[in-house]
This record gives sequence, structure tokens and C-alpha cells, in this order.
Amino acid sequence: MKFFCPGCRVTFSVPDEKIPAGKELKILCPKCRMPVEKKEEPQQEGGPEKDGAEPFPSYASAELDAQEEDSSFLEVVEDGVKTALLCLSDPSRTEQVEQMLRQSEFYVSTATSVPMALGKLRSNHYDLLVLDDKQQGSGPVGNPLLYHIQLLPMHVRRQFFLCLLSESLPTMDRLTAFRQGVDLILNVKDLDKAKILLVRSMRDHEGFYKVFNDELGRRGQR
Repeated sequence: MKFFCPGCRVTFSVPDEKIPAGKELKILCPKCRMPVEKKEEPQQEGGPEKDGAEPFPSYASAELDAQEEDSSFLEVVEDGVKTALLCLSDPSRTEQVEQMLRQSEFYVSTATSVPMALGKLRSNHYDLLVLDDKQQGSGPVGNPLLYHIQLLPMHVRRQFFLCLLSESLPTMDRLTAFRQGVDLILNVKDLDKAKILLVRSMRDHEGFYKVFNDELGRRGQR
């Protein structure tokens, strides 16, 4: 099925087997990351679109072509379902956080490596990201996943809530969280309080951006 993104005005394809029939859902544009609603490909009869509908562009960027070739990271979730991505180095903590989020009615996806996490981030929208400060990579960047997120443009960054799980940093330290470019720091000793802290912090985060996001929605830019 083809999707047209009104934000960057490109067309991208999603394999039909990944599209559940009769479901209201949105797909994240792999180029500009704008959520795009599912709709049928317009009928073409050798001429322009009828009723003033805008035709699909016939071009696609090299970046889009590469992403379309590998759709293994794409996750289709019904519209309105909260989504979370976990990239933690400790499997037991991953299981603990995943169970807690599922109890809070999140659709939870896990990544066992930084490349997998980056692939999923490029292909999907998540309301919540949880990572730890022990992800290691080559080069000067000790935490490549966090570094990648810090470099995201603000219109992309504010679309999700980022929680950093740490063995050394104190829970709810706002100044350190700001310096790290995250929304919440959660010390591993406070994992038993994670559900309450996450719900409260995400509610505050959503309220902070509500007016701004409502205005984007009114303009059709969200």
C-alpha cells in the first residue's frame, strides 16, 4: 500500500501484509517522521486525479528507497495505542520494565542493540523511549543511541518522552536530565516506583506541550 506524506510531499510504500484490514492507524513517514493516516491508493485512469485530489509524486529519495527495501523494523499499531521502545543492556531489567508498561496498556517494542534501536526509531513513532547509560559504541561517543537522539531536530524530539535508566544518577534530577537531553532520569534502585513516576512525568510533559501541539493540529501539521 502506498502512503502520501503531506509534510514532505513524498510517497512511500508499506508491505500489504503489515497493514491490518479495517483498522484505523497511522504510519510514521520515514523521511520527515510526520504521522500519516492510512488511506487507499487513489484510482488512476490515465489522467489527472478527479475531484481536485492531488496526485502522488512519482519520485522518492534514495533514503526512502533504502528504507523501503528493509521493512523488518516497521511495526503497525492501531491509532490511539501508546507505544514504547526499550533499549536496555540488562535483560532482567528489560523484562521488568516491559511488564510494567504492558500493565499500563503500552504496546512495547524492545531493541537488543543500538543499530536495531536506530532502525526502529527511523521506521516507527514511539510515545516513550527507555534506555540506559551503559550502551557502548565505537568512536568518541560512549552512548551512540543517546547521542543520536540529542541531535534530532526539536520538532521530532518533542514527539516522544525519553527516560534514562541509570545506576549512578539520582531519580528525578531535573538539572542532570536537562544536561543529558532526557525528560526523566530513573535510578535502577527506584524501578519499583517506575510506573507512578513515568505516568506522572509523561502527563506533565504532555500538558507542557499541549497548547503547542493543539495549534499544530489545527494547522494540519501534526
